[in-house]
Amino acid sequence: MSTSERSDGRLHADRRGAAKTPKGGPFYLLWPTPDPMGVISLVTITLTIGGKQSYAPARRSPWMEKILRTRALAALLWITNACAPGVEFSLADQEPGYFTESSVAYEIGPVVARVPELDTKITMAGAITAVETEDGWMIGEAGNHRLTFLDQNLNLVRTAGRQGDGPGEYRFIRRITPAGDRFVVMDWGNNRASFVKPDGSFLESASLRPNPTDVAWHSQLGLLIADDGSDKHYLSRLHEGEQTSIARIPAACRIPDDGFHRSRTNLLAVTPDGLIHVFDGLHLVLVSYAADGTLLSSTFLPEPARLTKLNDNAKTVDALGGRSRVVASWLATMLQPLPDGRLFIRTGVGGGLGYLLDPARLEATIVVLARSHEAMAWNGRNVRLAGNRVLFHGVRDGPQAAIAEVELVQR
Repeated sequence: MSTSERSDGRLHADRRGAAKTPKGGPFYLLWPTPDPMGVISLVTITLTIGGKQSYAPARRSPWMEKILRTRALAALLWITNACAPGVEFSLADQEPGYFTESSVAYEIGPVVARVPELDTKITMAGAITAVETEDGWMIGEAGNHRLTFLDQNLNLVRTAGRQGDGPGEYRFIRRITPAGDRFVVMDWGNNRASFVKPDGSFLESASLRPNPTDVAWHSQLGLLIADDGSDKHYLSRLHEGEQTSIARIPAACRIPDDGFHRSRTNLLAVTPDGLIHVFDGLHLVLVSYAADGTLLSSTFLPEPARLTKLNDNAKTVDALGGRSRVVASWLATMLQPLPDGRLFIRTGVGGGLGYLLDPARLEATIVVLARSHEAMAWNGRNVRLAGNRVLFHGVRDGPQAAIAEVELVQR
């Protein structure tokens, strides 16, 4: 018995065979990084079991013109399928509920700080991750393969790292997350996690299983990784150099066995209370666990916004040649834990920049841009919340980072 996806994004049982790893190509991974012109960039990505990935520009074929308005990044992708035995955790399986959209919204208003426009040392090439530090910001530049440090006013302080596979070197920085008095840098290109000091100095690194999509630090469990290592579990735990599968996937959120390989696009966060949260990018559902692995809840994003996003993605997949060619769609790019226990999910669902999710109240508050030319110019950029402010980073034209104020308003 296997499962397949219904039109509403949920799953039903059928008797088709197990999914097959695709052969031939090209294969596509959709990455939601829209620019103001809506132009799609293509990058060739090669994944190998050894963990290294290479990147090179790819030519756009004539049929690709069909999807130029989908505002997604398509990347050629060769997937290696690796499975590992899992550790069974207790599971209270249940049908997911739904977040209710709040009547208020968080509106991002005027820009109050920006990278000096004449500072040619700061390029923010492919800056898709950032975290706060005591003195400002640490930003991971996937394109420049380094860590860039800015102060609170976005002046350059220093950089650390370079391209390569040696200690303190990177090939594609996907995520930075605090880990006690250190930081973890998830290096997608080298398929590893590097631990660094607050100033970016290298400490140590650990190899990861293929296709890690996110990392988070848990005070009791250590480093947690969202990956493709098990078809029954969302996560793995890195302990003494070994990765063990944890966080069993609810039955309603299993990847459908429809004959095609699908690579996961899950996001991961640990809130201050020690709870572990996985955002399932295939079904747009937040799944929460206790530290001992007990499933606490699974909750879909608000309807009808969720269903609209899934339908729009289905059209993009069809334009690219269907599930035989598209192995993954990134419908969300970041799950950020906040000090009060809420989570910010960076996604275009609902027409904003994302939602502030309150798992306790099952409430989703949309984050939107103010209707000003200055604010709208940052639409589609990477976002990091910090109190009543937000950091934009990774912009292609003009200033490469900016800080704007956030205000709660009635909708």
